[in-house]
Amino acid sequence: MKSQKLISIILKRDGRKFPRLPTAVEYRRVGRTVYLDESGTLPDPRDPAVVVAAISTQTPQRLKSMTKIIRKHYAKSNPPEIKFYRAGDRTKKKFLEKLAAQDVEIFVLIVEKQNQSITDSPENFALLCWLLLEDCLLYYQHQIKHVVLDRHFQRTIDQDKFNQVLTSLLDEPLSPVHVDSQTEPLVNVADMVAGSVLWAQTGKDNVFYQIIRTKIVSERVIKWKQIKTRFWQEKTRRNRRKRPSQTS
Repeated sequence: MKSQKLISIILKRDGRKFPRLPTAVEYRRVGRTVYLDESGTLPDPRDPAVVVAAISTQTPQRLKSMTKIIRKHYAKSNPPEIKFYRAGDRTKKKFLEKLAAQDVEIFVLIVEKQNQSITDSPENFALLCWLLLEDCLLYYQHQIKHVVLDRHFQRTIDQDKFNQVLTSLLDEPLSPVHVDSQTEPLVNVADMVAGSVLWAQTGKDNVFYQIIRTKIVSERVIKWKQIKTRFWQEKTRRNRRKRPSQTS
């Protein structure tokens, strides 16, 4: 249980708490895949918050089978993908109930925008994913093998910039993959979770969030200004570390 003690020390230092710590069995699990997607928009000041959700699994194929069953039996005309804002309430409920029965763990970052219009740039979006994946890495240590995101940016140059910013902040040898949600439906699982959390956060409807609440390992609420402050502090710290030592 040495790893549990280590993570407890880190959490105490950073002031963060998880509902529970990984068990000894979970620490032996390797090769986890994490799927990310967001709900809400950065540029629109009318959106009070943006939610980024991460779904962690060791068995992507089981999740894929689940999404196929939902599309076939609960969604009209078997659509190529199920999106939270396009799905009916019945489909949302069945999808999330099936998800809650899966061996998955959920991490959530809720960003309060405070009526700001925030540029939807690769750097800004990378900052959101950085803080979310930071919690995932803290929880799993070095067990994450793949990070898969819905293709937020269409241009390869933007995806490369996003990856560069994200990996430099994480200090982990991860290579995020940007996919089309119609060809990789598992990122839509993160979309369904993010939408459920955003509806609960904004007071629109809490019922869908309650279905998946017990699967949430980490739910972090932070203001956009705090994220920018944290980023500049991290950047300053790294720059100082790079400077050659002064000798008299």
